[in-house]
Amino acid sequence: MITYKKYLCHGTMLMVLSLSYPVLADDGAKREALGDPWEGMNRGTFSFNLAFDRNISKPVVSVYREIPSSLRRNIDNFLTNLSEPLNTVHGILQLNPKVAFTSFWRFVLNTTFGLGGVRDFAAEQAGLHNMDQDLGMTFGHWGVASGPYLVLPVLGPSSARDTVGKVGDWFLDPVGWLLTTPENVAQSVADGIDERDIQGGTVDYLYYQSLEPYVATRSAYEQHQAFTLTGKGH
Repeated sequence: MITYKKYLCHGTMLMVLSLSYPVLADDGAKREALGDPWEGMNRGTFSFNLAFDRNISKPVVSVYREIPSSLRRNIDNFLTNLSEPLNTVHGILQLNPKVAFTSFWRFVLNTTFGLGGVRDFAAEQAGLHNMDQDLGMTFGHWGVASGPYLVLPVLGPSSARDTVGKVGDWFLDPVGWLLTTPENVAQSVADGIDERDIQGGTVDYLYYQSLEPYVATRSAYEQHQAFTLTGKGH
């Protein structure tokens, strides 16, 4: 049975990009180079997302941070472990044995010796670290162009390719096949809160400290996507 998948998780993850730098100006030529033909619509959606973060995400995370850091680390480990089956699938689709092997054994080791995933046993004892994947990355691996930049409501920065990838990941994630719709929603919300907590400094800079938050966030997204596919920015 196909159930509701991880829109909230993916959206928040995209909104908390870790490779950022200040962007002070923008012009028509740069917009064209970055592939943002829908900038007018995107800016409207970005304003909505900014208000959503200010009024919902930040207050919720402020409460979440009252939980001891050790327990929050356990929660992060558990949620990361749930992503490993999908990472394994993408390793296979990419014909990448390193990703497939690492992700598979991370799930096995952390689910067993890591007490259901609350401890990252695979990284601590076997040197197997998380290699986060998604269908957009798999498309990119096989040469599919990213297409125009697109800001999705709540979900944040994306592209035409990655938006299609999000839908595809609904169907590909083995964990999602086993969970009910409420369980999938709960997992998605927990993932979003966890990521907003971990990457709080970066998203606060992009949204609330940069001179042009929209351009800074777009540029950070472009650089992040280039890095994840090639190992280097533009």
